[in-house]
Amino acid sequence: MIHSGDDQAEPQAKIVLRPIIGLTGGLPKSALEPIVIEAIRKHRYLREVAEMRHAEASQHPAPEGAPNAAMLAYVRAMIDVHAQQTVLSTLLDVLGHVPEMPAD
Repeated sequence: MIHSGDDQAEPQAKIVLRPIIGLTGGLPKSALEPIVIEAIRKHRYLREVAEMRHAEASQHPAPEGAPNAAMLAYVRAMIDVHAQQTVLSTLLDVLGHVPEMPAD
């Protein structure tokens, strides 16, 4: 059962995406590294979006017990961040290292 709140933190198994491991596990590192770099950039972008949504939600607090559109936009943005973090973590495990990030 999944529940939210301030329950004591319980150790959790690391989540990996087996389909990503299957798709990328046989690729040469030279082919996988650009995919990982793209995933890092996407994660950074999604994090920036979530930070903007958080700022917007903070400026427009919802009435107690009823989340407003700004808060729901923040929740959706954070779901995207966490989903991409799982993708990125799996890709980094397959690659075996954090690649050098080229200058933008």
